[in-house]
Amino acid sequence: MPSEILINSAIGETRFALLEDGKPVEIRLFRDHDPSLVGAVYYGRVTSLSTEFQAAFVDLGEGHTGFLPLNLLPKRPGGKPKDLTSLLNEGQKIIVQVTADASGDKSVKLTGRVEIVSSALILHPFREGAFISSRIKDPSLRQELKTFASSINLKGMGLTLRTEAEKLPQSDIKKTANHLIRHWTRTMENRDKKKVPFLLSQGPDSLLQILREYGSARHDGIIFDQPATLKVAQDWAQEFSPDLLDRMTLHPHSTPLFEHYGVEEELDRLFAKHIPLSSGAWITLEQTEAMITVDVNMGNARISKDPQKQRLAINFEAAREIFRQIRLYGLSGLIVIDFINMSGKSNVSNLLTVVDNLIQDDPLQVQRSNLSAFGLLELARKGRHLALNRQILANRGPIATLETTALALLRQWVLDASRKPGIPLKVKVGPEIKNWLKARPQLLDSFIRRTGSKLDMIEE
Repeated sequence: MPSEILINSAIGETRFALLEDGKPVEIRLFRDHDPSLVGAVYYGRVTSLSTEFQAAFVDLGEGHTGFLPLNLLPKRPGGKPKDLTSLLNEGQKIIVQVTADASGDKSVKLTGRVEIVSSALILHPFREGAFISSRIKDPSLRQELKTFASSINLKGMGLTLRTEAEKLPQSDIKKTANHLIRHWTRTMENRDKKKVPFLLSQGPDSLLQILREYGSARHDGIIFDQPATLKVAQDWAQEFSPDLLDRMTLHPHSTPLFEHYGVEEELDRLFAKHIPLSSGAWITLEQTEAMITVDVNMGNARISKDPQKQRLAINFEAAREIFRQIRLYGLSGLIVIDFINMSGKSNVSNLLTVVDNLIQDDPLQVQRSNLSAFGLLELARKGRHLALNRQILANRGPIATLETTALALLRQWVLDASRKPGIPLKVKVGPEIKNWLKARPQLLDSFIRRTGSKLDMIEE
């Protein structure tokens, strides 16, 4: 199906959207004041080692500390020691790459298996050999590409040909590979003369992150709304991804880019409590610290007179919308879906088949449980970035209901009035509290009987 990338360069942030068949399927925000570090390569310093977690904590500089599982160090000849912390020392310099941003009280996640990325190739500085993407299925093409990649002088490094490589001339692949090798060689020069820690490569530049992660010749276009941003992208592509150059264009319409393609409308839906389905049913998504919960509600749907067929059809529809929402807004972690209860093993099996197909379509790794007796399905989805709703929606925490707040104020006013019995008590209140109390005159009468004072509410 046709697909396009939209890049909106606004003051303070860069916004990305991926369209498939004209509809947004993924949206991400890159905020200048809180940049994503994913993909960045650092020359860091080990600050401490944990035998319990078999991990190291690495100082990356600028207040960032990363968590490095030691099983993600570059592979070495021979067997691994039982205690992986023996491989490093506190204070040791080490080259690491960010795989996931910090979230909550969790540190930045790191790997020692560094990858330098272009749209068609991945250079592995600490891994030798030529590798072919598993998504290239044709055995003869795989062998042809592997033979070709092995013929390139990689200077002791490794190279993976991504799916984009199958569409490129071998001369372009070799040229880009040599660019990546020169880039890494320059990066490593004189590194020990600099003060550690510092950024080595692939820094947190929003535009270049988007191009490295999403840039692909399989997209029909990469559309920009700012000429300066387009120029930077073209300069990067000239060196690292020349196959993208003819796909980069400037948005030609006067209507803002995200509005023209319906992305703003999708962002507005984040503020809606219910997500309606075409059948009349709806779903809700709520995010807590521990998990994301999704509830499927039948609403006023009328699909079939047979209750079981109706429940199955609504669950099918809801599953498709849930997975669309998950990908669109970048939700990850533990996701618990409360489907409408069904009876019959065949219905459960059919629903899980639909879910499995949706999992296959997700570009990120997703695992699922079986459907419980209560209609609950658990998903675990890997994520590297902060979910969109975490960026856009304020986390207000528990908020007291209107009546709870009004009754608490009444208790306080009783105490205040008792200090000056019989004298009217003047209080300032918001309009909602004032209206709620005036609609319940019996409460105001009880206040007078108990305190002997009249309550004079002044609206703030």
